[in-house]
Amino acid sequence: MNEKPIDKLESQLEQLIEGAFAKLFRKTISARDIAVEIARSMENQLAHPIGDDGRYIAPDAYIIFLNPDALKNFLNAFPDLSKRLSDLIVDLSSQSGYRLNSVPQVKLLGDGQNNIHQFKVIASHSAEINNSTAAMQAYHVADVSKAVKNPQLIISEKLVVELTSSTINIGRGDQNDVMIDDRYVSRHHLQLRRRFGAYTLFDVQSSGGTRVNNIVVREHRLQSGDVIQIGQTQIIYTDDSHDDATSAGSTQTLDPLP
Repeated sequence: MNEKPIDKLESQLEQLIEGAFAKLFRKTISARDIAVEIARSMENQLAHPIGDDGRYIAPDAYIIFLNPDALKNFLNAFPDLSKRLSDLIVDLSSQSGYRLNSVPQVKLLGDGQNNIHQFKVIASHSAEINNSTAAMQAYHVADVSKAVKNPQLIISEKLVVELTSSTINIGRGDQNDVMIDDRYVSRHHLQLRRRFGAYTLFDVQSSGGTRVNNIVVREHRLQSGDVIQIGQTQIIYTDDSHDDATSAGSTQTLDPLP
């Protein structure tokens, strides 16, 4: 079973500063706490893909606020902590299927308002300059208000599964959110992730591959009516966005002919 990005980050953080956590925080804060906060800050500041690359853009500037005494102790033990955290953020971004426009810059700052057990992570995008035009290229952060309505999976034209979670695991194994009884389906075959109100499909290194609308994909942003094929099982993704578009289209009027 592949290690989840958040679990891998937690493990790497524990290896990086395994003794420091227990000594400084007396186990009231863990590597997972920091891993979750970094991952949450990253996802809250994802930007829409630009150009032909369909991956979302992860933030590349991070500020971590710590109690001044805790920060001093950390830096005494790990003078290159900012660089190490930057490397971990690169790994987390890659494991999560995002891309970075530059190497993440991590600043560690003391904040007297935090006690020894508190910390805060703020993520943002640094300004990106287009080398050919020297012009600033703006990020387009997704509009979360445009969430798809009533997303569902129709499996083998019989079973209807309503999608309500932000992450849905699909495969033959019984630990999946959606279990597929098909020997040609991998134990861990697919993962659906809700980003900005819409679901994106990721093939989780399955042995048999995944097709959407008869095209082999590793990653695909789902649209209502998409036909997913894994093993001998057909899955249709639907939501009400098509109905909304039809309703919107019905209100349009044509200009009179000259």
